Amino acid sequence: MNAEAAPWQRGRRFVDTAFLVTGSVLTLYIVVSVFGLVRNSAEHYTNFLLAIVVMSALLGASESMDKSARGELRGLRRAGSMFAVVVGGTLGIAGALYLRLFAVHLERAAPYFGQADMIAGYALIAGVALLTWLHWGFVLTSLIVLSVLYFFFGHLVPHPLLMHPPYEATFVMNYVGLGLTDGMFWLGQIAADSIFLLIIYAAVLLGTGMLTMVLETGKAAGRHVRGGAALPAIVGSGIVASVMGQATANIMLTGRMTIPTMNRHGYRREMSGAIEAVASASGQILPPILGLAGFIIAATLNRAYIEIALAALIPGLLFLSGLTIGVLVYASRNRLPRLTESVDTAVLKRMTPTFVLSFGAVLLLLANYYSPAVAGLSGIVVGLLLVPLQGRYRPSAGDMLTAFRDGLYIVTVLSLLLIAIGPLAQSFLTTNVASRVAIIMLQVLPDSKLLMLGVAMVVALILGLGLPTPVAYLVVALVTVPFLQFLDVPELQSHFFVFYFAVFSALSPPVAIAALAASKVSGGSFFGTVVDGMKLMATVVIVPYAFVYHPELLSFPHVGWSVVAPLALTLTLQWTVSVAAYGYFRRALSAPERVGFLVVSIAGLALIIRDDLASFATFTGVLAAMVLWVTVARPGSRARPTGSIATGHHGDQHESKR
Repeated sequence: MNAEAAPWQRGRRFVDTAFLVTGSVLTLYIVVSVFGLVRNSAEHYTNFLLAIVVMSALLGASESMDKSARGELRGLRRAGSMFAVVVGGTLGIAGALYLRLFAVHLERAAPYFGQADMIAGYALIAGVALLTWLHWGFVLTSLIVLSVLYFFFGHLVPHPLLMHPPYEATFVMNYVGLGLTDGMFWLGQIAADSIFLLIIYAAVLLGTGMLTMVLETGKAAGRHVRGGAALPAIVGSGIVASVMGQATANIMLTGRMTIPTMNRHGYRREMSGAIEAVASASGQILPPILGLAGFIIAATLNRAYIEIALAALIPGLLFLSGLTIGVLVYASRNRLPRLTESVDTAVLKRMTPTFVLSFGAVLLLLANYYSPAVAGLSGIVVGLLLVPLQGRYRPSAGDMLTAFRDGLYIVTVLSLLLIAIGPLAQSFLTTNVASRVAIIMLQVLPDSKLLMLGVAMVVALILGLGLPTPVAYLVVALVTVPFLQFLDVPELQSHFFVFYFAVFSALSPPVAIAALAASKVSGGSFFGTVVDGMKLMATVVIVPYAFVYHPELLSFPHVGWSVVAPLALTLTLQWTVSVAAYGYFRRALSAPERVGFLVVSIAGLALIIRDDLASFATFTGVLAAMVLWVTVARPGSRARPTGSIATGHHGDQHESKR
């Protein structure tokens, strides 16, 4: 350690200790609140707000000191980071502390606040904005600040449809900062009552060694199929991401083990990174966490969270099936071997009960309409009780402490995110700008459900380039869902449609944050990882359109025979899209043959949308024709086979050896 880095390292250790102590106290407080021992809701949520602001400031200071010690922060960047920590932390803590001390007064006085109340509100908004900039970047912070400014000054906007009536400053402040059920507290309540203990449960699972167990499960599956080295990534990353709910963090966690395994077994670096990125993105769609957006959907629709989580199950599994089918076709095309690495069955025997029983307890309680906090706490307790039975795989106290701190890190930044975007959502809702934008869209765009779904898809993909998935979903939902409802798209389907494409945006160029993280781990090129990721995602783009036009796909657990046809059609289309993308079915396909399977896929999408006899006849006819042609065509009648679309990479070496 050099002399310049030493002070930063000492300061970081002190700050890390303060963060861990504060987080431990907050965790115990949330546990106590689960048993109803916190009586005043205003004081309860202001306590939570204060703790999250303090932890966000400490976390920002820790990260800034760490980067300064490594020489990554210098000059203006270091000054800007420390400014956000010191000024943002000071203003945020001062404002949050005022709200805590005068919570009962503010609850009674709303919206007739005094001058001191308003000053505290402005300080809180400024502090949270600076901390959000520190942890979530400039784009999100700018969007939040602009929405708050629009709430205050939108009556000055010259456009008649975008102008709102003049509001008193105290009225606006009630909805963005000082109202203890609105603004920062609208989604902040979700963080306190639903998210917190579920994230800590996920951290406990990782601390007990769940990652090793699920990767071994993937190895066991990978020994039976071509390209089986990808199965640990699909199974392991899908399961881990489903309880973490964050794609990028999951890539950095699981990708360090899954990506090298794929590279050793013939996958190109870009392809292995793409598989890990798509598998990790699936966790934002799979229950129980749903990447936070599930809780926002539940709050927006005023429905129990378990109903949203259950509705997401079939589409979430279709996400994984599309990825799996694409990988298997790619592996067959490139003659990749089965996974040959040995499976540690002792790990599975010893560690599976901890995961299955604790996860089962969480799902059982959620299914019986217990709160997510109760379910998360029960999962923690069951998991910790089963740890001693893991024998030599029992984690050390240090492992559990590290996992707990990682859980505190995740829950802090996610809670800050929910607190920060509350004013943004409140501005859209209270000023009714979302409905006015929908009216403008009705005037500009044709009255077409398919066209509007396409517009919502594009907007979600664009906004997701610079925004976290829950924020991209929320902003697009506020603008487009009212319009989709004008076109008779049910509310639940509208929200899920937008949510899915917000998830897809993590892999969409030019930003593609998930692909960027995966390429850093794999050592492959960013562009190549994006291309391979988009090809894999092509099998999944079908799913949102399928559940909009066939709502029974969102009806779990109340499913009937009507779900079989759209489910079978979606799976078939995922296969035909994969065949077209990678050029393999029974043998390597020529370019015209791949185009033929692309036509089959388009006909299948038309059948999903139209669902009439003519579309059914067209789809089955062209599908049967292509399958028959590939099956019976003689070698001499084949055109020269084409390689994988992503050419120019060394991974297609298998084809050149044929």
